[in-house]
Amino acid sequence: MSKRIFQGIFLVAVAVFLACLLLILGVVYSYYSGEYGDRMEKETAFITRAVELNGLDYLNGMPAQTELRVTWIAADGTVLYDNFADPATMENHGSRPEVQAALATGVGRSDRDSKTLSEQMIYYALRLNDGTVLRTAEAEKTMFTLLPGLVEPFVIVLVTAVVFSLLLAFRISRSIIRPINAIDFEHPERSRVYPELSPLISRIAQQNSIIAKQMDELKIEHEAREKMRREFTANVSHELKTPLTSISGFAEIMKGGLVKSEDIPRFSGYIYDEAQRLISLVGDIIKLSQLDDNELPVKKVRLDLYDACASVVASLKPAADAKGVRFVLSGEHAEIFGAEQIVDEIIHNLCDNAIKYNKDNGSVFVSVTKREGEVELSVSDTGIGIPKSEQTRVFERFYRVNKSNSKQLGGTGLGLSIVKHGAAYHNAKIILESVPDVGTTVKIVFKTETAKGQQ
Repeated sequence: MSKRIFQGIFLVAVAVFLACLLLILGVVYSYYSGEYGDRMEKETAFITRAVELNGLDYLNGMPAQTELRVTWIAADGTVLYDNFADPATMENHGSRPEVQAALATGVGRSDRDSKTLSEQMIYYALRLNDGTVLRTAEAEKTMFTLLPGLVEPFVIVLVTAVVFSLLLAFRISRSIIRPINAIDFEHPERSRVYPELSPLISRIAQQNSIIAKQMDELKIEHEAREKMRREFTANVSHELKTPLTSISGFAEIMKGGLVKSEDIPRFSGYIYDEAQRLISLVGDIIKLSQLDDNELPVKKVRLDLYDACASVVASLKPAADAKGVRFVLSGEHAEIFGAEQIVDEIIHNLCDNAIKYNKDNGSVFVSVTKREGEVELSVSDTGIGIPKSEQTRVFERFYRVNKSNSKQLGGTGLGLSIVKHGAAYHNAKIILESVPDVGTTVKIVFKTETAKGQQ
């Protein structure tokens, strides 16, 4: 950046210098041309006065080496004298513009090419008292003829200007870059800069504030995830250890021959139940992991939510009958666009919890309602309910409101977590309403695009 600023300032300085130089040359040339004309007029007047006094003797006595051409012309145009050529060989000059003007008015001037000298000339003529005309001529000075005499001062000025431009560009570029290099990007508001950099400083400070806020949020999120990971690891370890300990204990007793033959089926049943609990836990953990990473091998299709509820209710009826719980399915057929496996898991976990945490001879109400742009699944029970303070945590993994009877009720503690992730997979909203000793209602509201089957 410093190099580009330096080059820019240097080039601008040189360009300004050249423009000024050309302007000065133009002024000098204009001035010189005026002075040159005045000088010729004075010299011509002097020679004319001398010729009137001394005649041809004065002209013959003039120095031979001179740039000024002097011609004496008779009234009829005959050349009487010329210091550059033989008068006898010269044509009549009566037709020359400056001579005609001098004969008519006393003074004449003309700028044209000389036939004799083959160059641009300035002619100045004066009429003498005897009617003759004295004419002087000199090669016209152009800009290019003036330059050789100006080369030395021009070079001196050019070198001086270039050196000055280099120094000026170097100092200015450093003065521009120094405040930028001195900016404290961690605390830009403390930096002393020129006013033009104030918007940049404000923007850097604003960006720093946003980045700091984002870093704090990421740190909090990381700590929350780390805490969740530790809790999940501890919970998984505990949940896996419990059935494995039971299986190991029953197997060890049977291996040691401490079980009577008639008790072997009962102990085998314990081992089978614990193994099934372990398989169910591992399966739920795998489902959650797949939902977390959005890697569940499913395909979204059009499905009837009411039919899906009817299928789940039928599969859970034996468990409900065993507890004396009555299932009531109501509502209407409504299509959604979703993953059938995940939707079945959502309905199954909600209905399974409604049976487990219900009172004996209670009821479970499952309904499907179609509204404008929405399809709502509702599962209500007449069970033990959830305290207000616990309602925000029931969707956490392995969280149970009443840990003391968790083994008795069964389950893995991951059901509502699967419901939460399954709803998020479908962009659906979860609504939980619960009153202790009255019952719990969980609603899953599928959004418009899900209900319409838009991809």
